[in-house]
Amino acid sequence: MTTRERCRRPAALCLAALGIFLWSNTVLAGIGLVQNPPSVTKYNQKKTSTAKSSPGVLREEFTFLIKDFKIDHQGENNNLNITIRYRYKARISNSEYPDFTVVAKEIETLLANYPNKTDYWEILNKRITIMVLEKYPAIAEITSEVQVSPSPKNHYIRSSIVTRDRTTMGRHSRSTSPGK
Repeated sequence: MTTRERCRRPAALCLAALGIFLWSNTVLAGIGLVQNPPSVTKYNQKKTSTAKSSPGVLREEFTFLIKDFKIDHQGENNNLNITIRYRYKARISNSEYPDFTVVAKEIETLLANYPNKTDYWEILNKRITIMVLEKYPAIAEITSEVQVSPSPKNHYIRSSIVTRDRTTMGRHSRSTSPGK
């Protein structure tokens, strides 16, 4: 037997076993012994498309990256990569979705005019989350990750991750709001 034939035999056995498994799950689901295997679920969804279905819970999120943002902070020029991820409030209308490019520009403007050049990255990051939630009511929760590239003074890659939601914003924003 050649090497090629020896390789074909296990592959054929695996494919046969997979076919038997999928066929048996379909049969078992048909008689109610298996709960919704993937192949049967798709078939049942097509078959019962006229039945009223529950929409389920919808959770919408959006993510974008501000790459290689330059900022003079903590006494040196820094390069930041900022990942913003936000979750929309429930039942948002089409007109309420914010344009992410506007959100990104607002963050860049905040950083370009950041008042305290000695703040730790965590403080700066908390201000980003406060600003976004204050300006964009359709956003229910935001996670901001500010990653700082190595520099001559600090050769470590470091990052701050802050998650803030609208329900806790009032209690925590006073200590990190701009000008305080």
